[in-house]
Amino acid sequence: MAWAEDGYSRAIRWLKLALPLAALGLLSTVFMLSESNEASLEIPYSNIELDDEGLVERIVEPSFAGATERGDLITFTAQSARPEGDGVGVITASDVRGQLDLRSGGDITFRADSATLDQPAGTARMRGGVVVTSSAGYEARTEGLIAYLDDTRLESDSRIDGQGPMGTFTAGRMVVSATPEGAGTGEDVQLLFTDGVKLVYRPGSD
Repeated sequence: MAWAEDGYSRAIRWLKLALPLAALGLLSTVFMLSESNEASLEIPYSNIELDDEGLVERIVEPSFAGATERGDLITFTAQSARPEGDGVGVITASDVRGQLDLRSGGDITFRADSATLDQPAGTARMRGGVVVTSSAGYEARTEGLIAYLDDTRLESDSRIDGQGPMGTFTAGRMVVSATPEGAGTGEDVQLLFTDGVKLVYRPGSD
């Protein structure tokens, strides 16, 4: 009987030591698992910007595509864009690229530092470092250009500097428009330069 009581006492003493150690081991395991989960947790987020007006909505790499009334295709891409005003169909875009694909197979490309696309008005107003290039061999540079989204028409609103098959030129204004039906020129579009046109003819050019 004394032996049984002595064994019982040893068991109690052992449990008093072992149980706290086991509890500490379990707690340390819980903390290790918790730290591991936090380190691997990835929370998705959206990039937003702050300016004087607070949070700014911004669209990354937007694009627009449409067709003019006569069937020429027009496309725009940009680095980023943001809505203007009440945000109904008007956006301001930066680093803008555009292309007008003509029915004949030719094209006119243009780029600008920024642009305001107004779908209700059917216009894209480009500003800053505007460059217009025609597959017919013309390149023109200006600070402001209006492209019409539903018409084959581009208009500059500032001085034009450029070059073409005949040489270099400057002008106060440029209009690119669809050639009237029955004009017999064989060209889809015509380039009209006005307001003090100066041409420096390049010998040997046609």
